[in-house]
Amino acid sequence: MLSKLMKYELKATGRVFLPLFLAALAFALIARFTGAFSAGQQWETPVIISTIMYISVMVGMFVMTLIMTIQRFYKNLLSEEGYLMFTLPVKPWQHIVCKMLVSMFWVVLSFLIALCSILMIAYKAGDWGRFMGEAGPVWQEISDFLGSSLYLYSFEGILGVIFTLASAILILYASIAIGHLFNQYRVLASFAAFIGLNVLTQIITMAITKILGFNLDQHIEINLANFHSMQTELHTIIVLTLMIAALEATAYFFITERILSKRLNLE
Repeated sequence: MLSKLMKYELKATGRVFLPLFLAALAFALIARFTGAFSAGQQWETPVIISTIMYISVMVGMFVMTLIMTIQRFYKNLLSEEGYLMFTLPVKPWQHIVCKMLVSMFWVVLSFLIALCSILMIAYKAGDWGRFMGEAGPVWQEISDFLGSSLYLYSFEGILGVIFTLASAILILYASIAIGHLFNQYRVLASFAAFIGLNVLTQIITMAITKILGFNLDQHIEINLANFHSMQTELHTIIVLTLMIAALEATAYFFITERILSKRLNLE
């Protein structure tokens, strides 16, 4: 059933994001061509207009990602639509996971579209050949330097992106769910809950690191000479950071799930 929920959610959100992505790529092409044709000519105005339009679409794309993350969760689960959604043979945790995974998908895709649009504007003839010619030796040097740790760092980096995105989305859900417990001023209560959860998270994180004897804010001097000798310390800090991010995401998920399961108020 979770797969069916995600399919429906992707279709519903895709109606907004796909035209926005196409607009971003289209304006990137326009900015590219106006920039090319204006070389050595008096075409400053078209270049300025196309650049402003491109930047506006890019900003709108990321703002819309945030708005859709909040709007889809609130509208589908905590508004009148919630009466229908919670009559489905689906548990609250499945609704949360569905919304979270789809939101993560659009966030990642937004960054990829942004990267593609930048490359479309900045690309020049011969760039791809030069990139491929230089990328191979650079990658080989990095591989030789890191050795087998390259795969471990890559895996840790992927986990870091996943946990960070999940935590960022789930704290929004938890804040909205907490705010919905109030009969009045729910938006204000959600905003206050967001601030409160952030402050509480920071306090608990500092307490955990102090108990374990680590300080994530401390300055660690790393250079080519001591990099290999500090592998243990680096991986320990990375793993601790990942564990804290995973705990934060789990806590936000638990808060949201408990409220939707036990304290749901759709009135």
